[in-house]
Amino acid sequence: MKNMIDIFIVEDNKILSQTLKADIETTFAQKDVRIHLFESGGECIERFSKEKPPIVILDYHLDSKKAGAMDGIKVLDKLKKENSDVDVIMLTSEDNIAIAIKSFHHGASDYIVKSETQYKKINNSLFHLIKMREAKREAKRYKRLAVSFFLCISLIVVSIVVMQVFAPFLLR
Repeated sequence: MKNMIDIFIVEDNKILSQTLKADIETTFAQKDVRIHLFESGGECIERFSKEKPPIVILDYHLDSKKAGAMDGIKVLDKLKKENSDVDVIMLTSEDNIAIAIKSFHHGASDYIVKSETQYKKINNSLFHLIKMREAKREAKRYKRLAVSFFLCISLIVVSIVVMQVFAPFLLR
């Protein structure tokens, strides 16, 4: 379970979210991927604070079924406020550079326009995000290892110095 990758999909179109889930599960069958589906940003935010998924795929327009529902940017802001390390892929039908820039300014990791190639683009984005997370995890592991090694060497040097000062006869 430690290597399980939770991915939240926030999409008010049930058919799209179900097909996206199936496509991701098929593409990442070799990874431990668990997909959670949400029709509204409110549902996602509620579970987000409990589960802390590393990746969220978020629809820009979430108010198509429920008038007054939070849009994707508001949800993105709340997710980033809760966990600044979360990677959010903004998914939208808007091929609009202003919306893309706005999404990136609010912390989105990627911006994908709904089209006939959306599944391929999402899976490609997920692949890169997962690889980046794995690389960061490895870098942290090597950093801890290097610090531990440095501390061990320092302890040995300090021990030798202390012995030289207080018990020089032991080192002869």
